[in-house]
Amino acid sequence: MKCYYFFLFFTLISCASSPRHGNNIKISIDVDELPEIGLGISTTEYDVRVIEFDSAKHGERIIDNAEAIYLTLHNGFSERKQIYAEKGDHIHLTFDGKKLHGTSKLTGDRPPITEYLSRWKAVFPSRNIYSLPLPEFETKLKEAIQENSRLLDSCENTLKKASKKFVKLEHARIKYLLGSVLLNYPYAHGWKKKEEIEANYYTTLENWIEEDKDYLDLQEYQNFITHACSFLSAQNEAKATTPYENVLQRIQYISRNFKQDEVIQYFISTWANEYVQRNGIVQIEELDKITREKLTNPELLSRYTDVYDSWVRIEPGNEAIDFFARDSTGKEFSLKDFRNQYVCLYIWQNVFPCIAEFSYLNKLTPLFKEKNIQLVNLSIEPKNEYWREVIRNKDIQTGTHLYLEKTREFLAGYHYNPQTIFQFILITPDGKIARINLPKPSSGEFEKYLSEQL
Repeated sequence: MKCYYFFLFFTLISCASSPRHGNNIKISIDVDELPEIGLGISTTEYDVRVIEFDSAKHGERIIDNAEAIYLTLHNGFSERKQIYAEKGDHIHLTFDGKKLHGTSKLTGDRPPITEYLSRWKAVFPSRNIYSLPLPEFETKLKEAIQENSRLLDSCENTLKKASKKFVKLEHARIKYLLGSVLLNYPYAHGWKKKEEIEANYYTTLENWIEEDKDYLDLQEYQNFITHACSFLSAQNEAKATTPYENVLQRIQYISRNFKQDEVIQYFISTWANEYVQRNGIVQIEELDKITREKLTNPELLSRYTDVYDSWVRIEPGNEAIDFFARDSTGKEFSLKDFRNQYVCLYIWQNVFPCIAEFSYLNKLTPLFKEKNIQLVNLSIEPKNEYWREVIRNKDIQTGTHLYLEKTREFLAGYHYNPQTIFQFILITPDGKIARINLPKPSSGEFEKYLSEQL
């Protein structure tokens, strides 16, 4: 059950579809019945978004900033279907809403490619391959790539008629998918210190790297380059001990060793954006300076500054982002209804780690009264009826329970991280942000912060 909620809530923090500009990729979906768990579309393992259907049972997703992309349709956890699209494509899917397989029909999606993807299955070499010396290991790995490419080779002429670009990308996708085996070689041998790593491993890793702007939309290529640069950057430097040190070393390595400026800027933009999105802008002066200097591409620089500025927006002292929520009777509330007192917003969902925190919050009731703090529990449960059911539990009867509306925009504004499941935000009596990530009450640090800082 927890995985179900995680799947749905992970999608909630995805920002609203970016404005359409130029050609984009459009996926439209019509169903006979609404999928019970939800139909998701992922472009990467981290970017899964549930499709929102209208009253006519029609849903859409627009994908910008991609020349070509592999997409995965997720019918809950039970089914997956992979498709491919290029800029300007419009893919239309119909199915009964229960089962993709057997009822789904796709149009406008380059049929030979869809057929190929439905038949292709990855076959990885056995773990015994790691016992081989590096030269023999690499030979076996290349043989595995050839084995995985047989279906592609057998229907290459047909696929080229649908898209020559796809054939090129698919060869690269298979190579870099199997490249994960190469990246695991040091760990399989227990090489924890760089002095233990065979010198020719670095050379082998470097030789696997291809600089090609056409590969930039491939998740497998992105993963390989990211991990390879992390490894190679430590070859002549002290090993990074923090995510911040790691991202700086990767940027410095790729700036020195790669030749294609478009590839260099893409990865600098991607790595900087990911770090800032997850960690914020505290003590990142060096990363910010390098990123702004290196990104001469106006679009890439704009994407980075948008992420950076979104954190500036929620720095302490700035006006808090308003919310609209309803209690169990349907009465609407917003932040202004709690003025003249501190407000602690608890963003939570119906999973055990969130519910467990209520017992600690309940014990803090006297402290909330002393410090003039109103606890407002904002539920981001997908189904209102599930929320209504769980708040009847007497063990969580503390604070004001509200059901959050316009969830996606609110969570994105506060950089809600679904991996932590919940978030505590403190707002001052005059509606200003005091802190957007309070420690969880069960840690003991929550009570200490409120006691000392307020």
